[in-house]
Amino acid sequence: MIDATGSKISPDQETSEPTLEAPDFAFDPTDPWTQTFQQGLERADLKDKAVYEVGIGTGINAAFVLRTCGAKAYYGSDLDPRLVELAERNIRSLSPEHAARFHPVEGAVSLIDTEEARAKIAKTDVVVACIPQVGDPNDKRLSAFRDAQSVPLGEGAEARAEDHIAHYYPWAMFDEYPYNSVGLGLNEALLRRIREHAPKAEVVMNFGARVGTKILFEFFEANGFQPEKIASRIVLQDAGTDISFFVTLEKALTGTGLEQEFVCKFFADENGQTPLSACEAQALADKDPNVALYHEVCVIRGRPIAA
Repeated sequence: MIDATGSKISPDQETSEPTLEAPDFAFDPTDPWTQTFQQGLERADLKDKAVYEVGIGTGINAAFVLRTCGAKAYYGSDLDPRLVELAERNIRSLSPEHAARFHPVEGAVSLIDTEEARAKIAKTDVVVACIPQVGDPNDKRLSAFRDAQSVPLGEGAEARAEDHIAHYYPWAMFDEYPYNSVGLGLNEALLRRIREHAPKAEVVMNFGARVGTKILFEFFEANGFQPEKIASRIVLQDAGTDISFFVTLEKALTGTGLEQEFVCKFFADENGQTPLSACEAQALADKDPNVALYHEVCVIRGRPIAA
């Protein structure tokens, strides 16, 4: 059995282990994204380091890193201010002996864009994050881009569920960043802020590798980090995340002679043996809305490249 922080526990511990408090919109600690992220965090050499998590969520990773990886301090913020308070309660419950090492950044924090967040980032050795890589389907500019390629929005994608900000980011707001064109604008903004406010800090980030790891590595290098993949798993595509964005990207290259330069990475099987483009994946989903589609989730560590 696995506990709320992702650690294995014995049968005699099951009745006494603290339970993670989590709202319906938060990630399940048994989710493969979380498990892959924690596998990467365990390999990231965090012992005796100060760690800052952008998007603290319910505190699953904070409790795991403090308890298993031996971080000396853990800072955390979130765009949803409810989650920071929840994370603090969960860490006190799940790992009370380490609770004093957790230092939350209060309020709604986008990336590290508050004075308190920047002050804590300046003291940080490693920044960890798993933040959205898909533009908000309701974004006007993204909708125009999709319409220009005659790509329909996925069924139900317009509805704003409670976990909307965990899946999507406001695409047009990050259009100044080159990698926004492949859904990495929010992530690129974070890397640039880290380089500015904590130039010696490493980063450990969890990605859905639907644009392919080649693009992800280029993204890190373009923003001053040497990338290394430290964990990976093929996972089921979340039925709640619209993939029309990736279909639109592929179709935008049709007829340009650059079609093979960018092809998204989906799979028809859980072993990753049958690759699919986004267009092929969407065609299968159109025929059968219940079809199982897969993609890679990977954890990439980035070390700052000396100027």
